[in-house]
Amino acid sequence: MSNKVTFGLTNVHYALATIGTDGSWTFGTPKRLVGAQEITTEIIGGSSQVYADDKVIATLVSNSGSTVTLKFTEIDDEFKKDIFGFKTDTNGNFVEVVNNETKTFALGYEIQGDAKARRIWYYLCTATPSGDASKSKADSIEANSISLNITARPIESGNNLILRVIASVGDTNYTNFLSTSPVLPTFI
Repeated sequence: MSNKVTFGLTNVHYALATIGTDGSWTFGTPKRLVGAQEITTEIIGGSSQVYADDKVIATLVSNSGSTVTLKFTEIDDEFKKDIFGFKTDTNGNFVEVVNNETKTFALGYEIQGDAKARRIWYYLCTATPSGDASKSKADSIEANSISLNITARPIESGNNLILRVIASVGDTNYTNFLSTSPVLPTFI
């Protein structure tokens, strides 16, 4: 069945990525990120035409990854600790430590409202710390939202550069796709 309409965003997860001394990546146990409202992705790349003999003889296409904007009601404190290096001090205060290295992670989520109920993992993601936003209550109350800006880059797997993997209902790994550590695909 082909998709006619896509809607819904649920089951957002992240898994810390660790690079080994041999350059290979492994991924930790996924953790849930609650409060996701919206996701937008855009390809980093483009295309250019090659002309010869007064016509286009080739189109060169590049895909260097994606930029992902993920909007939340609030970004989880555990994510801030794991990815951005926030810490808790002896008073119980939550402290942003700006000289900590931002960690690489895999980002997973489900598009529940499409015909295939797709589940997706982006492998190598880095996020830019977000600022705070809030507004005064007025005649009606409107919830705040915070955007997380993420760059997803390809991961090497043999001769392949892989950006993401997509599972659909019926795939053998679908049930545990977002609850187990992301793995690189093997090909037929």
